[in-house]
Amino acid sequence: MMFKAPANRERCARLATDEGTARVTSGRFPWTRMQRWKLPALALGVVLAASIGVIASDGNSGTVIAPTSREHDVTAWAPPGARPLSDSQAAALVLRQPENRPANTAANNFVPTAAELASFHAAQEKARASGDFNPLTAYVTGRPGLRDPSTDDLIQWVSHKWGIPTDWIRAQMVVESDWQQAQRGDVAGVGARWFRIYPDFSRVARTDRVYESLGIAQEKWIPDGSVGAGTEPLRWQSTAFSLDYYAATVRYYYDGDCTWCTARYRTGQAWNSIGAWYSPQPWTNAGSRRYVREVQAAVAQHAWTRPGF
Repeated sequence: MMFKAPANRERCARLATDEGTARVTSGRFPWTRMQRWKLPALALGVVLAASIGVIASDGNSGTVIAPTSREHDVTAWAPPGARPLSDSQAAALVLRQPENRPANTAANNFVPTAAELASFHAAQEKARASGDFNPLTAYVTGRPGLRDPSTDDLIQWVSHKWGIPTDWIRAQMVVESDWQQAQRGDVAGVGARWFRIYPDFSRVARTDRVYESLGIAQEKWIPDGSVGAGTEPLRWQSTAFSLDYYAATVRYYYDGDCTWCTARYRTGQAWNSIGAWYSPQPWTNAGSRRYVREVQAAVAQHAWTRPGF
């Protein structure tokens, strides 16, 4: 994901490496991604109507009225401008679930230090001068205070904290990474100087190319601070931080705070704000609309509950 948008580009293909399957992107739009999992489009409209009470094609509806099997799940967006819950308030609402991604355990238990968070917030403040600034990142901590949280526990936590429907986040993380905190995406050539700055596992051997997007939510980071300022290395070290930063960004769009978004942007556009995590510029572009349909399909089919997930 990229917070500030340049121009358009096409989606790209998948690359299999010796270390597993990673998503590769090429072209001009750094945030566009190839999803690792895709649902068939057959009867999508019927399935969506049965599973979700309201999904407005123009992105204006944020209400989900279908009943949920988990009593404590968030089923409607908090109003635009609502202050997020405290970390502890949100944690108290989590209904603990077993881990289905054991490889995430270390990252799920990673707690950012005060120094690491200070560095992140300082970088965010520095980004204010360029206009690429989200004031909601002041609430990002990656500190749920949960003991041995599962990946679903952390998704619930961030859903309660930021007032975003829980199943929407579950579904979006399926599309982004299949809930894999070790996921890598968005390959780009960065030159020798920047190549050395990226973590070892994100570098493509014998090239100057790196995976710019890492973590369960695929936060993108560029060393000059123009994208994802201050998120390295917490974006891949901490599942909670990755989700917290993602949710703050989605709420930035939903709350109407985006001053550089183009025509048709306005407050309270729920699905369009989800699509903006993928591609915000121009607002409701074709790529973001395709992405929204994939997330909606994942919501409708509860993809995270399918056998073998």
